[in-house]
Amino acid sequence: MARKNDDLGGYRSLFENAVEGIYRTTPDGRYLDANPALARIYGYKDPAELIAGLTDIARGLYVDPADRDRFREILARDSVVSNFEARVRTRSGEIIWIAENARAVTDGRDRLVCYEGTVQNITARKQAEESLRLAATVFETVGEAIVVTDGQRRILAVNDAFERMTGWSAAEMVGQSCDLLAVEMIGLREVDEMWRLAAGTGQWSGETWTRRKESEPFPAALALTAVDQGIDGRFVLLLRDITRKRRDEQRIRFHASHDALTRLPNRHTVMEALGESIVRADQTGERLAVLYLDVNRFKDINDSYGHGVGDELLRQVARRLKSCVRASDVIGRLGGDEFVMLLPSVGDHSAAQACANKVLYAFAEPFDMEGLQLFAGTSIGIALYPDDADGAESLLSRADAAMYHAKRGGLPYSCFDIEMDRQVAERVSLENDLRLALGEDQFRLVYQPKVDALSGAIVGAEALIRWRHPMRSDVSPGLFIPVAERAGLIGAIDDWVLVEACRQVAEWRAAGLNLPSISVNLSPAQFHDGRLKDKVKAALADSGLSPSVLELEITETMMASDVDRAIEILGQLSALGVRVSLDDFGTGYSSLAYLKLFPVSTLKIDRAFVTELPGNAKDGAIIASVIALAGNLGFSVIAEGVETRDQAAFLAARGCPVMQGFLFSRPVNAATFAALLSNPEGLIRL
Repeated sequence: MARKNDDLGGYRSLFENAVEGIYRTTPDGRYLDANPALARIYGYKDPAELIAGLTDIARGLYVDPADRDRFREILARDSVVSNFEARVRTRSGEIIWIAENARAVTDGRDRLVCYEGTVQNITARKQAEESLRLAATVFETVGEAIVVTDGQRRILAVNDAFERMTGWSAAEMVGQSCDLLAVEMIGLREVDEMWRLAAGTGQWSGETWTRRKESEPFPAALALTAVDQGIDGRFVLLLRDITRKRRDEQRIRFHASHDALTRLPNRHTVMEALGESIVRADQTGERLAVLYLDVNRFKDINDSYGHGVGDELLRQVARRLKSCVRASDVIGRLGGDEFVMLLPSVGDHSAAQACANKVLYAFAEPFDMEGLQLFAGTSIGIALYPDDADGAESLLSRADAAMYHAKRGGLPYSCFDIEMDRQVAERVSLENDLRLALGEDQFRLVYQPKVDALSGAIVGAEALIRWRHPMRSDVSPGLFIPVAERAGLIGAIDDWVLVEACRQVAEWRAAGLNLPSISVNLSPAQFHDGRLKDKVKAALADSGLSPSVLELEITETMMASDVDRAIEILGQLSALGVRVSLDDFGTGYSSLAYLKLFPVSTLKIDRAFVTELPGNAKDGAIIASVIALAGNLGFSVIAEGVETRDQAAFLAARGCPVMQGFLFSRPVNAATFAALLSNPEGLIRL
């Protein structure tokens, strides 16, 4: 009896102190007994609380009711359930994983007495398994290549991304040394250092070069991690192909240092190269030449043919300039149509002049713009270091001054001399004064009459701008108009001319002086201004003039780039009732086939055809043809630059009685012109 009691006591001690949960239930599922471990697993204070809280071993526990049904089915069928895994809720609502074993207990007659079983909390194991599963999934599906090695750098495993990235299969790589991936440009010393740092600190990361199976090395971002730093240590190497990143970085660096249109070095890069060249010149005692050039008439071409043609012209200029230099020379685009050439190691001006002559020869051939052939010359300025300047900025500035001198003088190129410094200072001063001129009312208009030579009547006038500078007296338009164009001021000046001309005519009319029409010249910038129609409407509205009084003079080249757009602009002006005159007819680039499409009212014969009349038979034939053409198209015609009676008689005899020129009157101020309107009898008539 004592032995039996001892056995029962031992069993009870085991029951109470077991780490596994142990229970007994009735056949209908009521708890008969439970140990403390089971209470703890389910979140109860003690077994009594558990038994009172749960009358059914499955009720309220299983997260998925199907698990409860499956557990009961197995137990009823087999009388045993082994290692049944399921998720259950504890008393607090926490979800845990359990592994449960249960069996049916019968008496000697095989009658079911109860069920007994054990429960283990396997949540930690399940989480570890999930982590491993996720790790395996990541290993196989991540976009980065992964290599697992042992402590001796032998490859234990590689993932699919590695196979795709390098072209090596796992079968080829497992057992190989990871050094197989190193390339000659890196060297084993650097590779050893990478592994040493990873082993010592736990991780190394950086960018390097590695290899593919059958192609060139490629740049890669690496991350090497020591998983276990013991004798049986493992390392995980992550590789990411950064070829595209490197290309993007190179592209960004290129665009930061080069002109997007021509792909030549930009101003910043040119100045850096110039500074470096000056340092080398100081070290070697050699000279350095700078050629500063721009494209003649580029603005006219750009305005007349459109920005697409202008951009293509600049690209072709860049290609031609490259063909004129040595490999050691530098060509850059400073902006707009301005380029620079740096020629290191030149002996004297003759070497720079030889290069300039090559450039001029390259510009002699026409530029082919998809069937449109354009001739575009260049003006070149030359400056030498250390002869002409002591630094990069001053050297470039003096080459620019020499270029401007060449352009003004009609020279192909010019070498800097000290007098040009004064001219540059004068140009800068003139530009600064020009910016003040509009605000300080320094501009004025003069008016040249358009005369019917047969009757002597004034039939119109052309408004021309003059600048009365407070210190310089009268500044010639030939001097300040190019400066205004270069400084971007021409648009504001043109707008002022339009408004002032309309205002003055309105003033004369209010005084009883009737001027049939007033002509205003449009610059290319003004013609292509999208607000031109509105500006014309505003000038007419402010002055009260009828639109038919205003005549706008344009040139052929302003319309040649985009004929459809030019027709649209002219149509807008004609719709206002404004008349349009084609100035300098016969000297531009437009096709006569387009002339019938342009809504113009007048053709203006250029003075170049009038100057040598009546002696020049060719000029006479051209003029006769223009007059006949105008008549056939329903245009009126006027000749400018008429200075002699013989010229006037020749023109009148061929059907062009309306003329403009010094023979009748020079351009005069408003008061003098008012006197002419009052007493036109003083004008010459035939």
